[in-house]
Amino acid sequence: MPMVTGGQLVARTLSSFGVTDIFGVHGGHLDSFLVECDELGMRIIDHRHEAAAGNAAEGYARATGGLGVAFATSGPGFANAFSSLCNAGADRTPVLLITSSPPLREAELNVLQGGLDQVAVGGVAAKWSHRVTTVARIPDLTALAVRHALTGVPGPVVLDIPIDIMFKEIDETLASKPSLTLPDPAAASATAVEAMVDVLARAERPVILTGGGAAMSRGCRAALEGLLDKVQIPVFGVSWGLGLLDPEHPCWAGNSADAAAVQFLAGSPDVVVLLGARQGAMTGSRTESIIPHDAMVIHVDLDGTQPGRIGEVAVSITADAAETVRALGAVASRLPGWGEWTRKVVEGANAHALLYADDERESEHGLHPYWACRSLVDALPPDAHLVFDGGETAGWISFFARGREPRSWFGLGSMGGLGVGQGMAIGAQVARPDRPVVLVTGDGGVGFHLQEFDTMIRHRLPITTVVLNNSGWGMSSHGQSALFGQGTSVAVELPDTRYDTIASSFGCHGEHVTSLAEVAPALHRALGSGRPACIDLRVSDRVTHPMMADLTADLPDGYTRIPYYEAIPHGEL
Repeated sequence: MPMVTGGQLVARTLSSFGVTDIFGVHGGHLDSFLVECDELGMRIIDHRHEAAAGNAAEGYARATGGLGVAFATSGPGFANAFSSLCNAGADRTPVLLITSSPPLREAELNVLQGGLDQVAVGGVAAKWSHRVTTVARIPDLTALAVRHALTGVPGPVVLDIPIDIMFKEIDETLASKPSLTLPDPAAASATAVEAMVDVLARAERPVILTGGGAAMSRGCRAALEGLLDKVQIPVFGVSWGLGLLDPEHPCWAGNSADAAAVQFLAGSPDVVVLLGARQGAMTGSRTESIIPHDAMVIHVDLDGTQPGRIGEVAVSITADAAETVRALGAVASRLPGWGEWTRKVVEGANAHALLYADDERESEHGLHPYWACRSLVDALPPDAHLVFDGGETAGWISFFARGREPRSWFGLGSMGGLGVGQGMAIGAQVARPDRPVVLVTGDGGVGFHLQEFDTMIRHRLPITTVVLNNSGWGMSSHGQSALFGQGTSVAVELPDTRYDTIASSFGCHGEHVTSLAEVAPALHRALGSGRPACIDLRVSDRVTHPMMADLTADLPDGYTRIPYYEAIPHGEL
């Protein structure tokens, strides 16, 4: 009779779902699983830290629009990976974390790498967290984990397989049979589509905001292009909902920065369609910076609790983004079309350049970060995928956020955790080996996982990392100065470190750039080197990103200023 271990059953079930790449750090608890993955031809990207491995699985899921798989051993391995679960949970990214734990029979014996209820901890951030207690159930429970991650509202899941279950052998005929069938995406009801048409038919200045939910929706780009072939509406990409239209498309109006400027340049939208974009920090929160208070909102999301989270909505549609756009396209003849409004909005894209037109672009303090990022983006190959990380660095590069295909421009999301960039870039490069991947990060963000340059080298991942280096935690430093006066500097300074030199010691191509004229040539050399690369780009710490303006804005009497969040009105709280 054929015998099989628990680890083999996990690997075989994942392989049946089409999993070809996994990310993690070795631990003896997982060996029966890892050895079988290798036997099945899966690519195992072994990292130097579990958090980076989890971020890589997230980057892989974003780049592919499918499942990312990470592994972490019991106890400290799982604890290290937990931060990546939080990040994936906040941005609804489908990641499966395979972990292990001490033998079930040794519970409460103070054993090695025990003492932590990993299932309970995992459930704080994950959609579903479960411990397998019998080898025979591994196939169907692994399949259930995959369905939890991918169906409905996507998100991270945890599957804990204790080491005795992982290594125990059983007769293969006793193992359960996994169901590999995934359901079709949820479609919008006829009533919901009719309500959407009714609102849009009366609109004069509608806009569409595409978010991560639209980016992860299969076929959403083709559906959106089909709709816009029939009726013109300005489309903005917010959060990581970029690439659903080519930047040259006549309806592409830009990113979040452009969406915030449209009210001043073209007029206030009277209808806002949120297509897989959750309301919150990425859409201006409770301010009118992106969504005017008097605009009618049509909200399309897989999670029916999201519409109405901030303000009222005119139409709430719990459905897949692509399915909804297809349904709207089928009745587009009933819509008036907004060609002149769309042209006016699109002409206002990139108006943010006016903010810095007269600024000194190079100084003794370094390059102006706005113009440094502009030079960098202008030099990117058309098929490049860009990952961003960092505080103000993320803000500067996001001025130029664009993507020529879905999920090709993303980074730290609503969790706002620095240091996710190296892992995400690794996941994106594994998912897209035929595309150049560029990571833009700050000197604060890159310091979390410098050791991942080693991972890039060992696995021949030619990622180019660009570090906007201002020798400090820029956002924190500027925040302190705004709140407590110039010269305040508490735990916000970093040494004058050459990150290209550090990367070179791992075997990467390294460049040090101090002028705008050097940016494009350095990027071209880095991408042409055929190996991982790091460009240390010296930028000024004297320029503050406009996202920090609220820290110095005038407040009404009695209001309490709260750094990075809304001021608290008098009498509230």
